Amino acid sequence: MRYIYQPDVKRLDFRDATLALSMHYPVRGHAIDNTSPGSVEKTAALARQAGLALQDMTIDVEAYRRYYRDALYDERYPDYYVGNRAEKTLEHFLALTWLKPTQNDVFIDIASEHSPVPEIYERLTGARSYSQDIMYPDGINGNQIGGDACAMPVKDGFASKAALTCSLEHFEGEADSALFKELYRVLAPGGQVCVTPFYLHHEEGTQTDPALSVPANVSFDDSAIIYCAEGWNNRHGRFYTPASFRRRIADRMEGRFRFDFYRILNAADVDPGTYVRFAFVATRL
Repeated sequence: MRYIYQPDVKRLDFRDATLALSMHYPVRGHAIDNTSPGSVEKTAALARQAGLALQDMTIDVEAYRRYYRDALYDERYPDYYVGNRAEKTLEHFLALTWLKPTQNDVFIDIASEHSPVPEIYERLTGARSYSQDIMYPDGINGNQIGGDACAMPVKDGFASKAALTCSLEHFEGEADSALFKELYRVLAPGGQVCVTPFYLHHEEGTQTDPALSVPANVSFDDSAIIYCAEGWNNRHGRFYTPASFRRRIADRMEGRFRFDFYRILNAADVDPGTYVRFAFVATRL
C-alpha cells in the first residue's frame, strides 16, 4: 500500500484520541519542551556524554536579514508560512550558510512540499535545484522529484548538496535510517546534506497531533514518550536523544558519512518565536 502523508481521514476529538494513544504508549498531554534554556542545556550535556561534539553557532543576524531581502520572500512568496516565517526562513538561511552551493552543484530539497528553497537557491547561487516530495507525482517532472525519498528515481551520485528543513522528524518507522542509506547513494563523494532543525532532546520522544495520527493508524517508536500537541496538525515528529540518533543513523552510517553537529546560540535574536536549537551537516565519504 502506498504511504500517504496526510490521508483523507476524519479527525478525532483531541481528548479521545489522546486517551486511545495512552492505551499503547506513555503519553504526555502537551507539546514537548525543546527550546527552554534548561532543556537545551540538559540536551547539550547529554550530547557531550554520548560523543556528539556540538559546535557553537552564532547567527550573523545582519547576514540573515540580507538573505531574507535577496531571497524576495515578501515579493514572491507573500503567503509562505505567514505565521511562522521567521523560523522557516532562518532554517533556509542556515542550510545555505553551511552548504554553500555554487553553480557547479546539484541541490535537492528533500520533503520540500511547497517550499521556495529550490528557486531561491538556484537564483542566488546558480546551483541546479530540485524539489523532492512524496506528495508529488512519481518520477522526475521538470525540477520536481516525486515519490519516496528513500528510493529516489535518480542515478547514483546525482546530487552534491541536499537539505531537510523541518523534515527529518516526519520520517516514520525506519524511514529515517533508510533515508540516509539512500542519501549515500544519491550524493556524490564529498556531497553534503544539512538537517535543520535537528530535533534533539534529553528524552526520546515523538510529538503528534493525535486527532490526526490515531485515525491514520500511525505507529510510533516503542521506546519513545508520545507528546500530544493539540492543534499541531502533524502526525509524527521524532525527537532524538544523542544515543537514539547514534543508534538509528550515525552508527549505521559509520564510514559512509561524517557528521558535524551544531548548537545555535542566538536564534531568538532573529525572532523570539524561532525554535531551531540544533542542526547537523552530514558529509558523504
